[in-house]
Amino acid sequence: MRNKLAIGVGLFLVISSGLTALVWFTCRIYVPENMCATLIRKTGVPVPDKGLIATEPGQKGIQKKVLGPGRHLFYNPITWKWELHPLTHISAGRPGTWPLHIHSLSEQQRDLLRTGRFKFQGDFPKIGVVTRKIGSAAPDGSDIVARDSGHKGILREVLTPGTYKINPLIYEVEEYPAIVIPAGFVGVVTNMVDEPGVAGRASATPAAATEDTTDSEPTTETAFVSSVRPLAEPGRRGTLRDVLQPGIYFINPWLKKVTLVEIGFNEFSQLKVSEDDNMRISFPSDSGYLIRVGVTVVWGIDPKHAAEIVNEFGNIDRVLDKVIGPQLRSICRNIGSTYAARDFIQGEKRELFQKELTESLRQVCKRKHIEILLALVREIEVHAPDAGGGADYVQEDLKRTIQQSHIAIENRLTKEKQRDAAVVKAELEEEQKKIEITRETILAETRVMVANIAAEADKDAAEIDAQASLEIATIQEDVAKLDAQRIEILGKAAADVQKMEKQAEADGYRMLIEAFGSPKAYNLYTFAQNFEPESIRLFYAGEGTFWTDLTRFEEVGAAKLLQPAARGENPGGR
Repeated sequence: MRNKLAIGVGLFLVISSGLTALVWFTCRIYVPENMCATLIRKTGVPVPDKGLIATEPGQKGIQKKVLGPGRHLFYNPITWKWELHPLTHISAGRPGTWPLHIHSLSEQQRDLLRTGRFKFQGDFPKIGVVTRKIGSAAPDGSDIVARDSGHKGILREVLTPGTYKINPLIYEVEEYPAIVIPAGFVGVVTNMVDEPGVAGRASATPAAATEDTTDSEPTTETAFVSSVRPLAEPGRRGTLRDVLQPGIYFINPWLKKVTLVEIGFNEFSQLKVSEDDNMRISFPSDSGYLIRVGVTVVWGIDPKHAAEIVNEFGNIDRVLDKVIGPQLRSICRNIGSTYAARDFIQGEKRELFQKELTESLRQVCKRKHIEILLALVREIEVHAPDAGGGADYVQEDLKRTIQQSHIAIENRLTKEKQRDAAVVKAELEEEQKKIEITRETILAETRVMVANIAAEADKDAAEIDAQASLEIATIQEDVAKLDAQRIEILGKAAADVQKMEKQAEADGYRMLIEAFGSPKAYNLYTFAQNFEPESIRLFYAGEGTFWTDLTRFEEVGAAKLLQPAARGENPGGR
């Protein structure tokens, strides 16, 4: 039993390994890098209406699904067929090659720019315009279809820069450059078809059908009488009012057309380039002379009117051909014929002619939304009527005559100014001399005033010193008197004090004596008060001498002296 189980497990493992190897090697699709695989189902339910693209799972035919790079299992070669195709890559460009500005364009490039045929050089981003090759036609017969419609035609949506898995059996991708609008430009958008959901189409006649094709130049009164289609509403076919600002836009060129319009002021000149290329404007003066002028017009377009200009004229080159150029010639002839020949040589009249030309051209062009900054008269030639070969001589002679007249006038004015200057100079020198005299007079008077002031100051100083000395002596005398009085008062006060002290002392003694009763008693009191022996000893020293102990003697003597006083006797008398 165990052997059968082991054999069964072994067979199962062998069969599983075999099936796995079979699936791995025969039912696997490997798609390399940068490639994709398109699938075609060889068996299954037929596609309805004999279509080639399977719309439901299990249908036979080309599958919409595309396999990207990698390994994909469970696609057996009996049921499936596949093809490898490169991935669709839409370039993003290289920013380092893009021009940073457009001011270095040549004249030829600018001419192409005005006509709308110029393309900026550089590796700019691309877009992919996708066309569905298989499917039914659109019901309205349009070649532009939506991506999810299933109809055959150009898809409205475009592919932006990147890498895509696009089924080349169903779709075809064509690269177009993206719309690049540099700084200084705007893009005027023209819808080629109506957007979905917008009923009807624009009924206005295209601008190209209304343009004036005659060669005659319009006058100021009859200019621009033409029928111009209105600007289209958003979503409708025609030129849109809103313009694109500088930047990069991914726009389907089958749906929208973008016209670059340079914003700001530009130059348009009618000058003499060579003998064969003479664009100067000719007209007769009121005196019959032939006047030829070279004019440069500085003009520009406001961004808000760019769409209207493109809608009416198509490109900038036609603005010059249809508006500025004809009107400039017409206005020059109308205004210039009212001036004399000498007016175009004199500066003031020529400037007046230039101002009138600028203002008239500005008013006319403003109706067509064209801004005129200045019409500058740069070259002027004056030719005599029927001058023939001597035209240059007549012109130079007229210029010389006018110049000499002006030079004579200027010389006269110069001499008058010089004479006035000489008078003023003489008056100036006279005034300068007067100033010198006045300066010296003022200096002398100043010196005298300084000396007088110094003498007066010395006199005042001496008087002040003498007065000060006198006042000092007077004060010293008063001080001496006061010192004498002080000494006298102090001496008298000291004598009075001494006298009073002695009197007080005498009165004190007198009162003491009166208190003791007699002077003798007071003397004894004084003696007793001042006598303070420590001891008295009596010893014999021979005949005629008597020594005693003073200690005892003080007591005995005092007792003896006080006894008569105690008894009320008068020791001084009997």
